Amino acid sequence: MGEFTKSLSLCALLLLTLRIAQHHRRLTAHNPLELWATHNVRVALAENGGASIRCNATVLEGQHQWVEVTWSGLGTGSYDDYIALFPAAGDPLITAPIKYHWAARSPSHLILGTGSVTFRLLNMRQDMRFALVRSGLQFPVVVAWSGVVTVAEPNQPMQGHLSLTGKPGEVKVQWVTRDAGSPAVRWGTRSGAHEWSAAGDSLTYTRADMCGAPANASGWVDPGWLHGAVMAGLQPSTTYFYQYGDEELGWSGEESFVSPPATGPGASVRLLAVADLGQAEVDGSMESSEMLPSLATTAALAAEVQAGAQLLVHNGDISYARGFGSQWDTYFDQLGPTVRRVPYMTTVGNHERDWPHSGDRFPAQYDSGGECGVPYYRRTRMPTPAEDKPWYSFDFGPIHFCQFSTEHLFEPGSEQHRFIERDLAAVDRSVTPWVVVGGHRPIYIDSTFYGLMPDGDQYVAKKLRDSLEDLLYRYQVDATWTGHHHSYQRTCAVYRGRCLGANADGTARAPLHLVIGHAGAGLTPNIHFFRPRIFDTVRLQHGYVVVEANATHMSHRVLASYDGSLLDEFTLTKPAGWRSQPRDVPRATAGGGGSPGEGARRGGAFAAA
Repeated sequence: MGEFTKSLSLCALLLLTLRIAQHHRRLTAHNPLELWATHNVRVALAENGGASIRCNATVLEGQHQWVEVTWSGLGTGSYDDYIALFPAAGDPLITAPIKYHWAARSPSHLILGTGSVTFRLLNMRQDMRFALVRSGLQFPVVVAWSGVVTVAEPNQPMQGHLSLTGKPGEVKVQWVTRDAGSPAVRWGTRSGAHEWSAAGDSLTYTRADMCGAPANASGWVDPGWLHGAVMAGLQPSTTYFYQYGDEELGWSGEESFVSPPATGPGASVRLLAVADLGQAEVDGSMESSEMLPSLATTAALAAEVQAGAQLLVHNGDISYARGFGSQWDTYFDQLGPTVRRVPYMTTVGNHERDWPHSGDRFPAQYDSGGECGVPYYRRTRMPTPAEDKPWYSFDFGPIHFCQFSTEHLFEPGSEQHRFIERDLAAVDRSVTPWVVVGGHRPIYIDSTFYGLMPDGDQYVAKKLRDSLEDLLYRYQVDATWTGHHHSYQRTCAVYRGRCLGANADGTARAPLHLVIGHAGAGLTPNIHFFRPRIFDTVRLQHGYVVVEANATHMSHRVLASYDGSLLDEFTLTKPAGWRSQPRDVPRATAGGGGSPGEGARRGGAFAAA
């Protein structure tokens, strides 16, 4: 009987542990809005008859505006009271907030039940109002509503950003308004004198286009109309001034950019690279967001553009909206000072694309929050063959970029694998001596995440190596830029798990693999205690990469987001007039493969050649 009682006690303890773990999982999230439990919401205005809330503005003018929100009448406040911003037509039993501030940030709240906070309101093409909410995020009780803040200009062109079309002399501009209108862009080489113009087109998406919740439920926000127009016939390395918008609905303010350099070894370029950036609120709301470092990174990127950077490459995990549509608006507003000035080229990540049985390679991953790629595709519009075929290539000065999706099939025989092989085989290295392959999940990764097929870091990395590493080696790819793991990592020149060093002419004998997922999302500490020998550096610090390239040198400086300190620096070199020939791929040898982590567990079995 005693043994039976012990067994029952052990089972009870195990169940309690599981309950606590489940509760903890419910209270943590990539995105704080994921914690809002619409099924538990109550609207109880009568229960708190003295409670009131007001905003000091009734009209939102322009693109954004700072407002003060005050409240009173609660008697005494609580730590789980907060002020939430909603669409004016949004029902809190159905719709999550746009964002929220904890009321206890106001010193008088806990004692007197009164206080004030400031919000930065963003023009999201619809009217808004504030709610005074009690009982936290899991059991929200709305006790008072403010008056409506009316958006004065819902068709003001917003979220402008540039991208390349893959064709020489072209740059596309994309933006958002509430109504479709007749979108166009006009541009010229002198400020205020726009000699040329071009009509654009418009896309949108509906709730029915989403694959699941929260994207089609509590996170749904009407995206408005997503416009695009191409500026063509641009001369290389020339400053252009432009506006985008509509003759009836209105035009944006004037912006400027420098057109891409001529493709070829004679160009010198300076560009930026990130992955896993995300967004956060400059007004201090959404305090629990793990993306707060993105504010420092986007400020640093804007400063780099002011200093002459010409391009931003972002390889997956873009906004981390994860089904909450308002956060796409926040993201492009935050990144706007950079991407209105330089082209912005992206690859899709798991937090944009993955949803069960929606066409990606991971049948049980919910990482997109039900978006299944649709908002990403229609808001970024890369030069891909089709909307859910997110692979493409482009040239920028002396560099050829091959961008692919790690979220779709990439094995031999797949459409994407055929594209990658054809693209790499067709590169003329006398024109673009440098080749960079970009995707989201790493090909080599210092990570202890071995399990959970088919999504584990090391499992996917091995699949990528089995499918693509011979191609990268054969066609002498110089580097891969990936993310997913929220860290900075750099390998040696590695092939089949072994460092190969450099040739006599100074060129690397194999690709270097960079993980640059440290731009803004919460850092990932699951790295090996002993760094695998194929990795020259691994850093857990937020930052971004600055790349400068000409015909013979491609230098990389990795800078910390908060203070600009140097995290890593290296340069790849080629002799003048270098020409490539496809390498012969050696037959696989015993022990030639394996994962970096296996080397670490064996005490460092990967020795430099």
